[in-house]
Amino acid sequence: MATIYDVAKRAGVSIATVSAVLNKSTFVSPELTKKVKVAVEELDYTINHLAHSLQTRSTRTVGMLIPDMGNPDPFYGQVVRGAEDVFRKKEYLLILGHTYNKVEEQSRYLKAFRARLVDGILLFQAQGQDEELDRLLKAKKPVVFVGRIPAGVQADVVATDIQLGTRMAIEHLYEKGHRRIGLVTVAASLSVSSFRLAGWRAALKHHGIQANESYVIEGELSSETGRQAAAQLLSLSEPPTAIFADNLVITTGILSVLQQRGLRCPEDVEVVSSDDAEWLDVFKPPITTVVQPSYELGAQAGELLLKRIRHPKRPRQQFLLRPQLKVRS
Repeated sequence: MATIYDVAKRAGVSIATVSAVLNKSTFVSPELTKKVKVAVEELDYTINHLAHSLQTRSTRTVGMLIPDMGNPDPFYGQVVRGAEDVFRKKEYLLILGHTYNKVEEQSRYLKAFRARLVDGILLFQAQGQDEELDRLLKAKKPVVFVGRIPAGVQADVVATDIQLGTRMAIEHLYEKGHRRIGLVTVAASLSVSSFRLAGWRAALKHHGIQANESYVIEGELSSETGRQAAAQLLSLSEPPTAIFADNLVITTGILSVLQQRGLRCPEDVEVVSSDDAEWLDVFKPPITTVVQPSYELGAQAGELLLKRIRHPKRPRQQFLLRPQLKVRS
């Protein structure tokens, strides 16, 4: 494997000149720059990032943990894309991991990130006690919590105003004439679940409606949760006439049960979902959604993490991004 010494010898320049060209650290004349690049190409030279990181104490890599990008909901994919675009511009490499909302998977990845000396971490936190996360926070390593607000922790956070988004959905359903409105949410999503519930209760209270807690179902991030929730809600003596679902994956499960029972949406039971996708514009029945600014969520989290990496002692910040209601007829 070619070394920087080999490149310098082939180009007829000093090691310092090769380093300056490769790292773009100081000005090098176009003539010498061309010689170095030709030598690099001929020798198939690549920078030894491990050795470089030991010298600079920076690997220019960041880790990111999300629950699961393999489901039909494009939300997490858009968040990752937003973050990756920010890091790419600053020549950082993003390492992505999936936790499936399991704290043991989160801990395993965090330990691996620490061993690989990543400069910072973006985290959709999984529920449960995580000693590895506690260790990182105690050491004041650069960590930005995304999408979910950690309890009892002073930390950088970028999230969507889930409570506001839920109120938007319930207000929309109320205006459509619904008074019995169900809520299906993901139990393992920490602050998201509690804010969903708070928004649902606040919207009903605003209109003088007593919150019926039997209309609230919590489960996993899966279509099966939607199927089970729909079956349970429809079995009530006074079933809800509308249901607000936490995400598109759960929504598909709810709609499948309605279809199996010969119920029409929205005529018999109206369904509103959080998150959005292009295919919903041609989806039948049309589903109104609360759109989270997913790309902006990732991009702003990435920017905040880079600021934390550059300035470790800066004050902690929390940002709540505003969702939008996308009404489909």
